[in-house]
Amino acid sequence: MRKSNKGISLIELIIAISIMVVLVGVVTPQFYKYVKKSQKARDLNTADNIARACMTAFAMNEEAYEKFTNWRGLPQTLTVTEDGVTKNVQIYLIMTNESPEYCFKGGESSFGNKRGETGFYWTVNSELGLTTTGPNYEMRPRYKALKTGPHPQGRTWHKVDRWRICKNVDTGQLEIWTADDSRFGGYPCFRVWPTVDDEYK
Repeated sequence: MRKSNKGISLIELIIAISIMVVLVGVVTPQFYKYVKKSQKARDLNTADNIARACMTAFAMNEEAYEKFTNWRGLPQTLTVTEDGVTKNVQIYLIMTNESPEYCFKGGESSFGNKRGETGFYWTVNSELGLTTTGPNYEMRPRYKALKTGPHPQGRTWHKVDRWRICKNVDTGQLEIWTADDSRFGGYPCFRVWPTVDDEYK
């Protein structure tokens, strides 16, 4: 008896490809939604870790805490959206992770060695498992959000790419923000700790 060996017909192949295309179209949006949710959750956890590291630094260095409490740098006015309500907030920039020289806008020579065990930059990055003597670029936000609306300085927003440790002008409270990757040094975009911008919900 002779076996049939005709294989797959063109129509069957087209049907199979069509089914695969439909499945990809259904699954892909859900996959990206899951990835974004995972990235946001990881960023919230990172922001919490940064805040804890700051608290440790303040506990270890009274001068750093005193300087934070009395800090009156150049305020930046930003928008925060919480539960659908957008409001303006003002913050002072305390520390960036890109440079130990840009901690309290001019280094820590006035209240502790930034490269020693009493330094705020040293303590924060040590707690986070990062280098304590140079720039830190490896810890970046996972969720690459893009801020919308007008830029406070009339520039163009870029995608989120770094972290900022800040102080709220009105409350004096420590805040953790994500910032963009602009060539101007990264402008704070979304507040992630202690209260979360709607973009991260």
